Amino acid sequence: MIERLLLVALLFALGYLVYAYSKRRQIRHTTELHILRDPVLAHVKSGTPAIIYFTTPQCVPCQTVQRPALAVVERELGVQVVKIDATLDPAAAQRWGVLSVPTTFILDSAGRTRDVNYGVAPLDKLKRQITALNELSA
Repeated sequence: MIERLLLVALLFALGYLVYAYSKRRQIRHTTELHILRDPVLAHVKSGTPAIIYFTTPQCVPCQTVQRPALAVVERELGVQVVKIDATLDPAAAQRWGVLSVPTTFILDSAGRTRDVNYGVAPLDKLKRQITALNELSA
């Protein structure tokens, strides 16, 4: 029995490490897009943190949970939200490595990716991520 628990713990730890590595790799990749002046970033105002938000019209969690959370963050924290419809711009979704929607990328005021959220990012998580950006720049 203890062997099974150890195996489960090992698999969980391995899964977490793979997730953390892939997230760090994607952040590094999108930072390269910043350097290459990706067309998506043309919509981002410099000097203000931004959230790049990939969605589709058919995404129910996007409409019911993610959009309201992003609206609150935009209104309360002054963060710019750039919405990208992955069905209208599949090339952008591919360049950014978006595999599912909603996916949100948190950009600092210089336009560099600092975090990525796969799936719905709750309001409190988005606020923590933006607050962390403000602490980095202070």
